Amino acid sequence: MRLTITFLIVFTNILSAQIKGVVKDSISGKPIPYVSIWIENDNIGTTSEENGTFELNTSKDKKMMFSNVGYHKKTATLNSNNEILLKPKSIELDNVEIIKLKKSESLTIGNSVFKRVNYLQGKFPQILAKKFDYDSIYKKTPYLKEVEVFTQSEIKNATFKLRILLHDTINDIPLIDLANEDIIVTVKKGRNKTKIDVSKYKIKFPENGVAIGLESMIVESNKYIYSYKYNGVNNDSVVFAPAVICNYVEEQNAYHFLSTKWMKRKPNYNEKEEKYLVLEPAINLVLTN
Repeated sequence: MRLTITFLIVFTNILSAQIKGVVKDSISGKPIPYVSIWIENDNIGTTSEENGTFELNTSKDKKMMFSNVGYHKKTATLNSNNEILLKPKSIELDNVEIIKLKKSESLTIGNSVFKRVNYLQGKFPQILAKKFDYDSIYKKTPYLKEVEVFTQSEIKNATFKLRILLHDTINDIPLIDLANEDIIVTVKKGRNKTKIDVSKYKIKFPENGVAIGLESMIVESNKYIYSYKYNGVNNDSVVFAPAVICNYVEEQNAYHFLSTKWMKRKPNYNEKEEKYLVLEPAINLVLTN
């Protein structure tokens, strides 16, 4: 089946300055790789490289938000060259229960497949997420074992961050990271279903539900030129791999983190199916005991 390409094009104002800097651990002083960096209330952002450095074209008076799993978020107004220090989150060790998973049973939930749409990640960090609601049948296999992700990549060894998030039922958005570290996933070139083992985190399926997010990484190793034709004119644009396979579904369990805020994806009318459908990232979840 031929895939339809959904491409997010963002128009921005004339940029006035190149902001450079490095993100470091406030205690150890070591660079922090792959920190997500957003301009507050704007569709501009980047990701720190493996050595913690970053560059971004924006106005100097703009506020920037720095976010990474295992660290407290930080908002700062930057100059031309900057050193950003992130404070590590403390891990509470009191009353920790030692759990050994049996892994004698497994259950796959999600029903995602290879079809319909590639969602190109664009030019700034964003998260596409899918919520999984709790069901009492999960009591026999209550722990998260694997995440299955469907991608399309034009380059070898493209990377993204996997986020495992507790769902906030009051505000109906993904909220708290359930893993205490970055989960960096590497995918092969072409169309692939990648299985990510998350059993070591021993995450029990929350009764509030869990959201699995795919966060784009705006780093040099993911960059490539995307060529397309618009109104009969050939165009080239810099984008970042991998593209996420999405499915059209009736359920409204898809979310999008953009411009420092979560949004629930709304249904749009699909002329081929003659009904309203939601574009949802193709993600399955494997549970175990």
